[in-house]
Amino acid sequence: MKRILSIILVCVMMLSLVACGNTAPSASPSPSQSASPSADPSKDPGEVKKPVIGVAIFDYSNNYVTYIRNSIMAIAGDAADIQMVDAQNDQAKQVEQIDILLSKGVDVLCVNAVDPKAASTIIGKAKAADVPIIFFNRSPSADDMNSYDKTWYVGTTPEDSGRMQAEMAMDAYKNDSKFDKNGDGVLQYVILKGTLGHPDAEARTQAVQDTFTQAGFKAELLDVQPGDFKTQTAKDITDVWMGKFGDKIEMVLANNDAMLLGGIESGKSEGYFSGDAKKVMGAVGINALPEVLPAIKDGTIIGSILSDAYSEGLNIYTMAYNVATGKDVYEGIEIDPDEMKAIRVPYIPIGKDNVNVAEEMYEKALK
Repeated sequence: MKRILSIILVCVMMLSLVACGNTAPSASPSPSQSASPSADPSKDPGEVKKPVIGVAIFDYSNNYVTYIRNSIMAIAGDAADIQMVDAQNDQAKQVEQIDILLSKGVDVLCVNAVDPKAASTIIGKAKAADVPIIFFNRSPSADDMNSYDKTWYVGTTPEDSGRMQAEMAMDAYKNDSKFDKNGDGVLQYVILKGTLGHPDAEARTQAVQDTFTQAGFKAELLDVQPGDFKTQTAKDITDVWMGKFGDKIEMVLANNDAMLLGGIESGKSEGYFSGDAKKVMGAVGINALPEVLPAIKDGTIIGSILSDAYSEGLNIYTMAYNVATGKDVYEGIEIDPDEMKAIRVPYIPIGKDNVNVAEEMYEKALK
């Protein structure tokens, strides 16, 4: 009897062992399972790190540059992390901001320098960190551009805008006798110049005078004063001119539209630019900002030379994204670079008959 009980007990124990062996462990995944990306639901195996693009702006209050930076942001969308800073027209502050951007590990720098002469300092910092740099709107010297192989520029050819401005002024003067107020066949004009020493200001101002001379066009420059590209400064200068020259001024030419707006405001206080046929004064600007387009449409001013802010923003962002992601810097760029590794966006003269060209550009820039 005892023998039978022993046999039964052994059989029960064997059945228990078999049953335990059929239960899989639930808390001990294999090494291969724990290493699998899908094991962590917080991580997307297809996720790609966005390039970090540092953008240093010389002054957010500048009308034209505002459209460039808005274009950069609109074009980038969610494809890149744009870290943008405002130097408030302070070069020392901008250098500090660039130091901070570099310390944060940006993949590329885009710099609208307060003072183009500071480019060598900025380039030195970017080169030491092995970070590519794209200058825009304010061009460094050729020597600075050639000092670092990962430096490029996006902007325009400022001499072209001065030449086109002079051509627009000549056409208006020749085709409408009202601008020759004293009947002497000589255009008496003033120039609102940008910041002294600024490459664009110097080039535009000189190009106007050279174009008149080369065309054999009779013109008398009454005065040229630096308005620092600012509306209020230009208004103050024009106020003085109104007292000094008065109706002798037949045309106001400005290195940018911000200053032209100041000149127009000053002229209006004396009855000009107000539709009074006895108070005639021509005006031509550069940039063709949205603020001046209505005045071009209704004939208050002659016109302005369009700087294509959207195209500049598109080229800046495309080049920055390319170098940040290891592509050729010029991939997707439709304009050939020049000897300074610069992409020069062409200007477009805007008059009453083609204001729509500027309006369409700003529709894209303001999205």
